[in-house]
Amino acid sequence: MSPLEALALLALLFTGVLVVTLKNAIHAALALIGNFLILAGIYVALEARFLGFIQIIVYAGAIVVLFLFVIMILYAAQGEVGFDPLARSRPLALLLSLGVALVLLSGLWGLNLAFTQDLKGGLPQALGPLLYGDWLGVLLAVGFLLMVATVVAVALVQPTRPLDALSPEERKEEKEVVR
Repeated sequence: MSPLEALALLALLFTGVLVVTLKNAIHAALALIGNFLILAGIYVALEARFLGFIQIIVYAGAIVVLFLFVIMILYAAQGEVGFDPLARSRPLALLLSLGVALVLLSGLWGLNLAFTQDLKGGLPQALGPLLYGDWLGVLLAVGFLLMVATVVAVALVQPTRPLDALSPEERKEEKEVVR
């Protein structure tokens, strides 16, 4: 392993650890962008330029912007409502994440990832049939999952009635219930 490969590996591990350990969600998303950029650099170094550019455009660009959008909505709603709407959902989230992990692991069982065709350095002409052939269902499932996650995040932060629509007595009751 060359010194540059070792440096890239350490940088990937460092930014990955930052993503899951930082308390501030905005900082974690920025660490995720750094992780994606390092990974894109590795793709370019491996002569897979198309994958490197897609990594930057799609993941570091669109996906992280979507995450930041959802994070900003959650923080804005938390400031208005005054409580964490996700606090009661943590056990359910843990259970669902374990279920998703089991489904993913069962999907990997017996999966043969040996490519029989030459990918020609990751050119779109070689990757297109591969992505939109056998992996089309997976690609659509990931897109659907991202859309559902965004809709659920927006739905979770919508209060039943905005605080400024409440009467002063109702506001006082609302604040007492929240505390």
